[in-house]
Amino acid sequence: MWLTCAVDGADHAVSDAAFLAAQGGDGRFEALCEATVWASSLSSPPASRCPSCASATGEAVAGTGDRRGGLWSRLVPRASA
Repeated sequence: MWLTCAVDGADHAVSDAAFLAAQGGDGRFEALCEATVWASSLSSPPASRCPSCASATGEAVAGTGDRRGGLWSRLVPRASA
C-alpha cells in the first residue's frame, strides 16, 4: 500500500505486515525504504512516489514527477477495478 508521508510529502510503500503492525498506533509506519512514514490524511491526493520504495516494489523509476495529472483527473476519481 502506498501512503503519503506528512513530513516529506512523498508516497512510500508500506507492506501489509508493517501496516497491520502499526494499527492502533500513533500513525507511524515503516516503509520499504526503511523511512518512518507519518501518514497524512488518506483523503489527500497522491504525491510523487519515493524512488527507493518504487524500485523495492519493482516499479520502473523513470520519472519522479507528480502523479496527480490534470484538473480532470483531480476532480473525477478513477473507478475501482
